[in-house]
Amino acid sequence: MSTKKRNSGLALACCILVALIIFIIFLVKKDTIITNLKDTAFFDRVFGKTPEFVENHQSAKTTEQIDLKNDSIIIDIQPEETKTTITEQNKINDSTPSITKNTEEVESTKTKEKNQTKPDVPTTNIKLYFINIDSDGSVIRKQITRSVAKNDSPLTTALKLLLEGPNSTSSSEKNCITLIPKNTKLLSARVQDRTAYLNFNENFEFNEVGIEGYIGQLMQIVYTSTEFSTVDSVQFLIDGNKKDYLGSEGQWIGSPLSRASFN
Repeated sequence: MSTKKRNSGLALACCILVALIIFIIFLVKKDTIITNLKDTAFFDRVFGKTPEFVENHQSAKTTEQIDLKNDSIIIDIQPEETKTTITEQNKINDSTPSITKNTEEVESTKTKEKNQTKPDVPTTNIKLYFINIDSDGSVIRKQITRSVAKNDSPLTTALKLLLEGPNSTSSSEKNCITLIPKNTKLLSARVQDRTAYLNFNENFEFNEVGIEGYIGQLMQIVYTSTEFSTVDSVQFLIDGNKKDYLGSEGQWIGSPLSRASFN
């Protein structure tokens, strides 16, 4: 008898424990259980009517999902716009100092170039002789002065400028001409024993003006050359050869010519 009572008490305790566990599970899963009962219409099928507390039950999960969804909309949209704006602003802010710096560097370079004075190049004055034709047709030599950079071959520089002819833009050379034939070239020049040996190409032999032209071209070269203190006379050469006469008119060039040769 005592054993039956003990067994009955144990069974009752187990039933209470099971019921307690079920109750706890119900409390924890209440929302899920009621939601499932509502979604499956359990009471409608078994009892023909769903209780009001089940019908009006609002799923916490649904609410949470809606709230989270709404929150995600706010988070995804507004911060993205803000992020974009901040990024763009940062790019602008980052580029502004670079542009300013580059501008300052350019301005600084320009200022330095503007303020920087070019080094003085040593120059020297050389005298060239051209021709003026007087109103009565007389040939008059005209001395002009040009400033050129100093170099180791001033005689060669002077003769090459003479062969180029007068500078039409210079007021001092405005009415000057040259009687040296066109396309005349100086092939070489050397000074020995105060005589300049000047070698010209064959164009030097042909003067369209005639005897006056030959005298004029020789005079221009002799006077220009003897402006240098190391030269007293000029020996003319044609293509490296010494000739006695210049042109068909027979102007003497077989020996060195000085300024006295034209008096």
